[in-house]
Parts: sequence; structure tokens; C-alpha cells
Amino acid sequence: MNIIYYVVFQSDNLVVNDYNPRLQAIESSVIRGDILDGNGHILATSKIENNQQIRIYPYGSLFAHVVGYMGYGKSGIEAYSYLDLIRTKENLWDKFMEGFTNDQPKGHSVVTTLDLDLQQLGRTLLGNNKGAIVAIEPKTGKILAMVSTPDYDPNNISTNYSTYLKDEASATLLNRSTQGLYPPGSTFKILTALAYLQNHEASDFSYKCLGKDTFGEKTIHCYNNKVHGDLTLEEAFAVSCNTAFAHIGEQIDMNQLHNLTEMFGYNQRLELELETSNSRYGIENQKSASERAETVIGQGKTLVTPLNSAMMVSILANDGHLIRPYLVSQVIAEDESVIREQKIMDTGRVILEEDVKLIEGFMKKTSEEGTAIQLSNSQYTVASKTGSADNSTGAAHAWYVGYAPIEEPRIALAVVVENVGTGSAHAVPIAKALLDAYLIEK
Repeated sequence: MNIIYYVVFQSDNLVVNDYNPRLQAIESSVIRGDILDGNGHILATSKIENNQQIRIYPYGSLFAHVVGYMGYGKSGIEAYSYLDLIRTKENLWDKFMEGFTNDQPKGHSVVTTLDLDLQQLGRTLLGNNKGAIVAIEPKTGKILAMVSTPDYDPNNISTNYSTYLKDEASATLLNRSTQGLYPPGSTFKILTALAYLQNHEASDFSYKCLGKDTFGEKTIHCYNNKVHGDLTLEEAFAVSCNTAFAHIGEQIDMNQLHNLTEMFGYNQRLELELETSNSRYGIENQKSASERAETVIGQGKTLVTPLNSAMMVSILANDGHLIRPYLVSQVIAEDESVIREQKIMDTGRVILEEDVKLIEGFMKKTSEEGTAIQLSNSQYTVASKTGSADNSTGAAHAWYVGYAPIEEPRIALAVVVENVGTGSAHAVPIAKALLDAYLIEK
């Protein structure tokens, strides 16, 4: 019975196991399939030169972190879809048992959800900065763009791999979109506001901002010590008033905030075709007024990935439902028949729709009158939150998260640019260019 189980059900595992001596024979018997974007552009392909199979990446570094590389180990989709790319309609176990011929059929191709134009624009907009961009189609979970800089050319990975490993400061091989951990800054105020709304009415809140305020041993400053004056919750959110939100931290249950962050993906591995880091919500002493104040404004020990931030606003765009993001849309055979197709996965409601609508209103005001006012003249309505995340490596990391159009969201975005300053000055212009390109020019 055990032998039958392994042969019938575990055959693929036997074949792809690194200790299987015939693995290289299987690879050499099949021309590795292509990896495509959602519109059919070839992102990775193979050719035969001097009886050797060579993997080619036509767009060089553009999709390096998400598509990955093949030749010096494997990474990205190249690793995740490894078996599909060397699989043909003939079962791999049959090929293993029957031996190999001189024929070289082509393996299945993998169609991703990525959008070449959006990816190219995102890479151009990040320029020489370190940072990341994640764009998701909220209603389906399709990841439209995933940019991480600095990047590398996977065509030359074998030559440069050791150099990249030694350059820890640049962390070139790190996919910042899925593995980079950043203080969320004021983008975290979305979750703080939701935690407040779980036990309060928005109309319950009022606060007079004097530009700074002391909480325990910590003095919290608004940006440039700006005095915002008397504020409603919506106004405090739109202008991103730090002292107002630190005051909110005194009125919410931090355990409840903890639970809320986990509903939005913190402290757990996110399901994706790539390696991901776990976003971390952390506060050691919930009774410490200074720690609470820092935590609720997105500082302290809390860290988040750009992927998780894009998921957060995608949940809001879906009226509180989490649609699982994904990168591989289809697997197709050489004869173009569909072998497998990803289905939309609604994993359930995360937050009440009425609370989402309130936050959405706050985010709309942020775009129209607040810290994302550069989006106020757009041809579409947009829900936004900016952030400027203090860190130990220099100037603040600039953040933007949002989605548009509000009436029927087509794209949710997270943008982070390392060590450049405020989100308003450095992340919002990137977001606007991406939104314009995707919503107007298409």
C-alpha cells in the first residue's frame, strides 16, 4: 500500500527532490516553459545554444525579484513554478520510468498577473532610490506590479551572485516588496482609527492639537510641530495629526488593536508564491503611555511589508473582505490548452462594512484636503493615507497607501521610498503617476 501511495500520489515529489539522481536528466529532456505577464509579454524563456539550454530574461532587471532567476539556484516564480515549467502533458513519473528520448518537448508556460507597463513605470519612478511598490487589483487579488529596488539582471546572476551577497548595505537580492520590513508610520493610523471605531462613534472624538504633547516619558510631535487646533477624527486623520492619534491610543484597548492587526495579516506568513517576511505588531508594555503613543502612530517596534500594506488597503477597497493576492494566473501547455487556472479566493470579512465606509471617507478627505492633496485634481476619486516613518538609517521612509476609484476600485497601491523624507513629497507623486497611467491612459 505504501509503495502504491508514493508512486501514485507522491511521484512529483520524488522526481523534484534534490537528492534524486535523475533530476538533471528530467530538466535536460524538456525545454523549460516561458513565464509571461498578464498580456502575453515574455518575461522568461529558454533557448538552446551549443546543445545547452540557456535561460533568458528579455526585460533584464525589471522583473528580477518577482520572476526570479534560474541558473545559480532558483528564486521567485522560477522556483515556485519549477515543476510546472518542466512538466509536459506526459506525466513526469512516466518519463522517469520509461527513460528519456532525444526529443525535447517544451514545458508548460506560466502566465502571471503582472502588467508590464505598470511595472516599467513603477521602476522608472523609483529611480535610484531604494524602495518598493505593490499594486493589486482588489476584486480579484491579482498582483499587477511588484517593484523592488535596487535590482539586478538575472541574465548575469551566476557572474554577480557573490558580489550581491557581500553588499549587505544594498541588499540587492532582497525583494523589498515581500521581505522588506519597515515602520509603517502614519499609514498605521488606518488600523488605529478602525480600532477606535470598534468601541466609539466617530462623533465621540475631539482633540485640540498644540503641535506637540507628552505621553508618559515620550513627547510626540506633529510634523514640523504644526499646530492643527481643534480636530474631529476625520480631520485628525486627513492632516495626519500625531498628537491626536497618540491621544486615541489612550482610549483604545491595545489587545484589541493587536487582534485587529492580525486580522489584517500581521504576525503571520502571508500566502503567496514568493518568500515573505512576517509583518510585526509589537509592544512590550501595554501600560507604558510612551510605548502606546509610539505604536498607534506607526512607530515603535511595529514593522510591515509593502505587500501587507497593499493588502490592507485592498481589504478596504473590498468593503472589508480579504481577497487573497496571487501572482500566477494560469499554467498553459505547449498546445495552449489551460492546465490550471487560479480562482478568486475570498477568505472572508475582516472588518465591518460600516467602519470601512467611515475610514474610506477619511481617506477621501486626505486626498482632497489633507496630506495627499496632490491627488485632489485627479480624474478619479481616490482613498489615500500617507506616512513618514522615522528609522535609524537616516531620513524618514516615505509611504503612500490607497485605492481608486472609490466607487468601483480597480487598483490598490502601496509605495515606500527609503530615507527620502515625507510621504506627501516623495510617495504621493509616484502613486499619482501610477494611478493616472492605470486608470486614465488604459
